[in-house]
Amino acid sequence: MSTKEEVERGLAHPQGAPRGLLLHYMLHKISKNPCHGYEILQEIDAKTEGAWRPGAGSIYPILKKLLENGYIQSDQKTGADRRIYSITTKGVETLKEDEKTFLFSGQKWMAMRRLFIELIEPDQLVRFLSDGTRGQFEMAQEIIRTKSNEIPPKDLEYLLKEYKLTLERQLDWAAQTLTELEPVAGTKTKRK
Repeated sequence: MSTKEEVERGLAHPQGAPRGLLLHYMLHKISKNPCHGYEILQEIDAKTEGAWRPGAGSIYPILKKLLENGYIQSDQKTGADRRIYSITTKGVETLKEDEKTFLFSGQKWMAMRRLFIELIEPDQLVRFLSDGTRGQFEMAQEIIRTKSNEIPPKDLEYLLKEYKLTLERQLDWAAQTLTELEPVAGTKTKRK
C-alpha cells in the first residue's frame, strides 16, 4: 500500500479516532443499558451514519478485556446465545475518570480545524462550510434533545441563551459580510 493510500485510509476510516474511544464508548453504552456486543456495533454504525464501523474483531476482544479487568460483567445469554453485559462499580468509576480525557480530546480536535481548512481548496470550502454548519446545528439539537433531562434547568437555560447569542452574532456577521459584497454604486465587481 502506498503512503497516499495509507493516508487516505486513515482519514476515511476513523480508526484514527482518539485512542481508547471505542473502549470508552462501549463501557458508556453498557452503563446506560445492559446490552450485547452486536447492539454496540449497530449503535456505532447508526450514530456515525456508517462513517465508523468497527468490526467484531475489535468489539469482542475489548468486551473480553473489560470482563477480565472487572469493568463489566456478563449477566446472561439471550436466545441467540449472545451475552448481555452490564457495568460494575469499577466500570462506573473508570467512566468518570476518562470523561475529562475525552472532553480534552474533543477540544484538541476543534483546535486543529484551522489545519483542515488550510488543506481544503477554495472551490470545496462552500460545501465544507455549509455541511459543517448544518452538522454543528444538528449536533447541538441532538445534544439538547438527548441530554436535556440530565442538565440542571438553570444550566440548560444558560446553555440555550449562550447558543442563541452565538447564532445572533453569526447572523449579524453574515449580514454585514453580505452587505460588503454587494456591488458599489451599481457597478459590478468580481471577487477573485
